[in-house]
Amino acid sequence: MEFDKYADSYSSDLKNAIPAGFRTIEYFSTYKVKLTKRMAPTTTKRILDFGCGIGQCSQYFSESFPDADLVGFDVSDESLDMARKRIPQAHFTSEWSDVVREKYDLIFTSNVFHHIDPAEHLLWLSRLKDALNPGGCIMIFEHNPLNPLTRMVFKRCIFDQDAKMIGQKKFKSLVRSAGFKDVKTEFTLFFPGAFRVLAPLEKYVGWLPLGAQYFLALKA
Repeated sequence: MEFDKYADSYSSDLKNAIPAGFRTIEYFSTYKVKLTKRMAPTTTKRILDFGCGIGQCSQYFSESFPDADLVGFDVSDESLDMARKRIPQAHFTSEWSDVVREKYDLIFTSNVFHHIDPAEHLLWLSRLKDALNPGGCIMIFEHNPLNPLTRMVFKRCIFDQDAKMIGQKKFKSLVRSAGFKDVKTEFTLFFPGAFRVLAPLEKYVGWLPLGAQYFLALKA
């Protein structure tokens, strides 16, 4: 698959695309997991990391939800091999039929949908919806094309060369079309790198379309 060739160099390729001073990949991952935990059901027994790649966020989910079963799905077998080494207690698979043997209280996906063929966006949103337990939550993070720094990083990132960012309004329309009625969305990651000390202010500016990314919290 396309991402197999980037598995070994994924972290360094991403770091090289980010300007010096903002190269805090771990911060982005931990921030998203912490935010997702605040949105998650009180009782979260089973988590799906959709498009988990090498397990960058999966490892933090394993630490934040130590009693939950964690499943990671990705189409890149090379990436999954690396994820298994990082988080041996989790289950990783490239077969969707394996994923849907169970339902999930929390489904997380970060910067994955812009790599999916737009003609299949509704299909995958519907599949995620079907995999969600009643009362569960789906957290989707995507790049914000209105942010100039995000656009620059996206252009520089080698594995985003054939991808196209999805605007927040368009994605919100997509999830509505997929049948989601309970939708919360905000812009986020306003203060990466040296500015992360200001992160507590994020909760006050989620309406401002200048965050590096945005999220959608979906409930069926």
